[in-house]
Amino acid sequence: MMNKLSSWFNQSIEVPAVDDAPDELELATAALMMEVARADFEQSEEERSLMLQKLGARLKLTDEAVTGLLLLAQDASEEAHDLYSFTSIINERFTYPEKKQLVVNLWEIALADAHIDPQEDHIIRRIAGLLSVDHSDVIHARAKARDQ
Repeated sequence: MMNKLSSWFNQSIEVPAVDDAPDELELATAALMMEVARADFEQSEEERSLMLQKLGARLKLTDEAVTGLLLLAQDASEEAHDLYSFTSIINERFTYPEKKQLVVNLWEIALADAHIDPQEDHIIRRIAGLLSVDHSDVIHARAKARDQ
């Protein structure tokens, strides 16, 4: 899966020659967003639109490139046996404030259809736990997402 992503990413954008190339990190981020969108067994157009917007802004990619990344994220999400494969990458490379912002983004995706399903709530809390985000910060992230 990672080879497939690297190939797509290299074709889509110019990747700087650094150790922390964004491919795995951005796939992990997109896959976690996809996990939240899929949690209630219904992926709404609002959720998909918001994921495209958030990932496009973060990566500064074209809509077509972000759509490709989301397709890869969906495949990775469906093939994954657990969330650890994604959260471990994020734990290695994100600072604590970046992790909190990711949790805000996950709540925003859950709220995109104006309703947080219990499965969405559960998956976000599990992800936050694996990212070692404090419970109080998870609650604040949810409130921040609601305000936006």
